[in-house]
Amino acid sequence: MKYASIDIGTNTVLLLIAESKKSSGINDILDISTITRLGQGLKKTGHLSQEAMDRTLSALKAYIDIIHEQGVGQVFCVGTSALREAENSTEFLKKIHDSLGLDVRVISERDEAYYTYLSVIRDNSIHVDRCIITDIGGGSTEVIKGDKERFIDFVSLPVGSVKLTDMFIKNDPPLEKEMEKTIEYIKAILKIPFDGHGCSFIGTGGTITNIAAIMAGMEKYKKERIHGARITIKDMEGLIKRFVGLKISQRSNIAGLEKGREDTILQGMVLLYEIMSYFDFKDVMVSAHGVRYGVLMGHDLC
Repeated sequence: MKYASIDIGTNTVLLLIAESKKSSGINDILDISTITRLGQGLKKTGHLSQEAMDRTLSALKAYIDIIHEQGVGQVFCVGTSALREAENSTEFLKKIHDSLGLDVRVISERDEAYYTYLSVIRDNSIHVDRCIITDIGGGSTEVIKGDKERFIDFVSLPVGSVKLTDMFIKNDPPLEKEMEKTIEYIKAILKIPFDGHGCSFIGTGGTITNIAAIMAGMEKYKKERIHGARITIKDMEGLIKRFVGLKISQRSNIAGLEKGREDTILQGMVLLYEIMSYFDFKDVMVSAHGVRYGVLMGHDLC
């Protein structure tokens, strides 16, 4: 039987179609993403904009068409930070249901962290025991501690790459003082009640997979080359220096940079760098999975 898992994020809507393979983990059939920027401007207005909702609804309609074409037996759909926060999210969820027949479950910060944890710890291709996992999204960033046996603890930071951009970046390229304020803010909220001693560091989410694609100079995204790749903190220092003086139009020519992330990727890089520095991690292993995988694993389907 085929299953579909949809993750409606602040920046990206993701679709995973997989077969149930309990003995060997998830057997991917299709794994795609669409940048819709659902949470664009949310920090300022408290509402999802009509344009952002229209983009997201269009992406979801395309996904439903694919799901029907693939003969999927069961669909799970979750929403995260933007849908948790927006004052008009209930109206948007009703519109999704009425238009597409799709029921969206808005998950808590803890559930989001737990599904991310499952996507790493039950991944047969990433072999870690005790670990810190970070999922840098558009609107929030989860930092999770766990091991093979249990989900130990988590923190949900109230920012991601899109929200940092909305909060601090007004110029193109960003002014030095804008980047300083961004870094000061990140440092101020990094109050994490657990340490990373003896832990491997795993990073997931579109920001981190895109950083890995840039590091690889990848003209066309290939998940199999990204999943399990390592990025050092020295790599991050070099990337930040490279991007900080570039205009959005110049960034768009860089191999590996996903279209639609030109204005937010630098803030995501800085966020990852500061998390690595906070724990004194020298490198991060990339997971190209995430919440959509964890949702299927959490239902014991794979």
